[in-house]
Amino acid sequence: MKRTVWADKLVAASVNAGFVAVTIDVDDPSVAETLSRYRVGSTPSTIITDPQGKVLQQKDGSIGKENFLKLLGEVKVSGTPIAP
Repeated sequence: MKRTVWADKLVAASVNAGFVAVTIDVDDPSVAETLSRYRVGSTPSTIITDPQGKVLQQKDGSIGKENFLKLLGEVKVSGTPIAP
């Protein structure tokens, strides 16, 4: 996904327009609590939360650019779509 999704200019623009992207190193023992909180059992995992950390969308496994953009577009906070 790093090369096929995150490197895409449209994806970058969509994410930067309404999200804060965070990458977590699942091999780092200090993030075990975070991985447990969000029930990360496989990688890659895409998790979209609201500002309080409530999960709005979660997908485990690799997804392509089109499905990633669709996932972003489905996210709503207070009834307003965040991304295209």
